[in-house]
Amino acid sequence: MNDGKNREDITLIWFDSSTRLCKDTEKILRQLRLVNDYVILCSDLEECIRRVELINKETVFLITSGAKASQILPRISSFRQVDSVFIFNQEKTPCEDVLTEYSNIIGVYLNLENLCKSIKE
Repeated sequence: MNDGKNREDITLIWFDSSTRLCKDTEKILRQLRLVNDYVILCSDLEECIRRVELINKETVFLITSGAKASQILPRISSFRQVDSVFIFNQEKTPCEDVLTEYSNIIGVYLNLENLCKSIKE
């Protein structure tokens, strides 16, 4: 676990309002921290945007669900610190509309293993 300080060049921000309700949240966080030690979990849209805005020296990799992508992407698309967006759909939520709209979307992932592999790459 990290001590609240980012020792990486990359900050992973996972935005999904249902993460607090998800029984697999801790497992997912552990897996993400194996890829990058500094992971921020945001369940509130405004909090997530504020957190991204405060980051000025690191690169942000944003993980969001397909259901929430259309809410957050228009708000952060101009932020230079957001390098890559990964859509993590544990359930098959349609999100085709955002895939063509934003060039920094790396892909849509239905399982954690493929998501982590892509973040590593």
